[in-house]
Amino acid sequence: MSGFNLLNIGSQALLANRTALSTVSQNISNASTEGYSRQKAEFVSVVGRNGTYIHDISRSTDQFITQQYWSDRSTYESLNLKDTYISQTDNLLASSSTSISASLDTYYVAMQNAVDDPASLANRELFVEEVDALKRRFNNLSAQLNTQNDAINATMTASANNLKEYSTSIAQLNEQIDYLISRDQPVNELLDQRDLLVNKISAIVDVNVVEQGNKFNMFIGNGQPLIVGTTVNEIELRTGNPDTSQPDLYINMNGSSVEITQHVSGGILGGAQNFRDEVLNPSINELGRIALALAETTNEQHKKGLDLNNQLGGNVFNDINSSDYDDNRLSASTDNLSSIQSSYVHIDDVSKLTIDDYELIISDDDQLLVKRQPSGEVVSLTQSATPTTILPGLADNSFYLDRLNGLVEVKLDGMTVQIQANSNLAEGDSFTVQPTRFAAANIDSEITNAKQVALASPVRILTNSNNQGSGVASVEITDPNNTVFGSIATTDQLAPPVQVVFNNASPMQYSIFDVSNPLDPQPISLGTPGVVQQNLPYTAGQVFQLEGYNIEIEGTPQAGDRFDFDFNKDGVSDNRNALALSDIQSKKVLADGSMQDHYSGLIEKVGAIAASGKINLIASESVLKSTENTLASIIGVNLDEEAARLVQYQQAYSASARIITTSQELFSTLLQSF
Repeated sequence: MSGFNLLNIGSQALLANRTALSTVSQNISNASTEGYSRQKAEFVSVVGRNGTYIHDISRSTDQFITQQYWSDRSTYESLNLKDTYISQTDNLLASSSTSISASLDTYYVAMQNAVDDPASLANRELFVEEVDALKRRFNNLSAQLNTQNDAINATMTASANNLKEYSTSIAQLNEQIDYLISRDQPVNELLDQRDLLVNKISAIVDVNVVEQGNKFNMFIGNGQPLIVGTTVNEIELRTGNPDTSQPDLYINMNGSSVEITQHVSGGILGGAQNFRDEVLNPSINELGRIALALAETTNEQHKKGLDLNNQLGGNVFNDINSSDYDDNRLSASTDNLSSIQSSYVHIDDVSKLTIDDYELIISDDDQLLVKRQPSGEVVSLTQSATPTTILPGLADNSFYLDRLNGLVEVKLDGMTVQIQANSNLAEGDSFTVQPTRFAAANIDSEITNAKQVALASPVRILTNSNNQGSGVASVEITDPNNTVFGSIATTDQLAPPVQVVFNNASPMQYSIFDVSNPLDPQPISLGTPGVVQQNLPYTAGQVFQLEGYNIEIEGTPQAGDRFDFDFNKDGVSDNRNALALSDIQSKKVLADGSMQDHYSGLIEKVGAIAASGKINLIASESVLKSTENTLASIIGVNLDEEAARLVQYQQAYSASARIITTSQELFSTLLQSF
């Protein structure tokens, strides 16, 4: 019996070591296989010194480290994608070949040349060319930023498709693994494949993996189930609603769809969304706000000037409230029960504009919910009982809502929004307002003729040569559309021309006369009808507010001093309006400063985010490498160790064979003894 027992022990040892050799060989052959986890033959001694057997082929793994690796990789991929795109944005905004700042400088240099020599037609032509060059710079930079948006969309589309593919594969592996384990079949390689697929998913989106039995359940966003056992809830990237330029991410589960765009984090999808919300959209909106400020302030001032044709100036850039701009400032959700009959978003005051987008939601009890996007901050508004169609209209930060007649109006942040629906406005109807998003793409130049550049003031100041005082008069045009300028095309006169006369030394008094007939001056009334401006007390630096323009007398006039104001016909060398146009460069035309201040602030902000992101990326990469090395030390194949085990099991195999041979010899000797 001892010989038979020896034979049994040898046979078991031979089989066990052969399995161990096979396992080592599998490890060596898969040393370079991505995601492969080192396997180990687990020997178990049989009770009573009856040999050994392989209890299991274990798989080297550490679920905690693996989970940490998935989290670290998700963070790294998110930061890496953001860093890639933000570097491009930073270069676009700061490079002299694409920068708005550089083009604004060139534009205002041309303006200054016109200031220095307004009579030069060449200087005016150069200004017209720079106007066109500046609008093209806005258009081109906007187009390049939108190209980035297209690239982000393509990246999100590819990632969403990969996510669907990997999720389906994991669900299939869940089923296969569960089936094979129930039949006591080996599944180590399938477990490796599943972990590898989770690796790939973690690069796309931050995922929470919960192991339930032999299956992986996976959750994303705010806990939305991506995979539950063998069931996959499909991820879908749909056309943005209502902003079609930026797609939204949905998860389809239980026959319904849930938008999770703002809830996903980590990975490529989270990084893309973060870049879009934190850098790309604010940059496009700020660029649009600067374009609106440039167009509005320049047009407004240019209209106060006089050109070489003795005509009041027109628009230099296209009107910011024209259909070119307004058509795409508001969009309705495709889920609305109502449809828009007409709408507009009118820019009232560019200095109050923000770089936010806005979501308008019809809520219950005839209330309007307004949220800033992408922050989701609710704007506090006062409800008005009077629509803007009834004077005096809405006050700032207020709204009017008439759901029954389908009318909603809002006034806030320098704009007025009006929506007229074809039917009743339903609860839940929503609209997105993007006042600055497309402005840089839509800005255009309207002035093409150098003679139409209005550099002069339309009001000429004639200081009487016999004046004894030190008074100096200046004029500020307040309303170029006023009827006072209406007659210049036919009469070459203001309606009327005026004269300011000072009399009485102490106290000083003044009178203002209509001198349409110089031989019969008539005192005119200002402010209160019927109250003529004659022999009224004068205060030093007093501003006389006339129809369409203001007069200011600085210095100290003397009794008898006179100043005449009339149409500035052929004021070729007059640069007063040119100076006002040039001053726009440094004027605080936006909430936090000049246009250059805002553009510089944009570059600084993007640069700061880029620098911070680079630091975070380096730190994240270091953490990922550390976790990756730790995981590799656990699951990776060490060829030196495997070679040593190969020799060990080979010798054990040979020794096991020798045991069998010895057993056979003993048994033969025993037989021969009888």
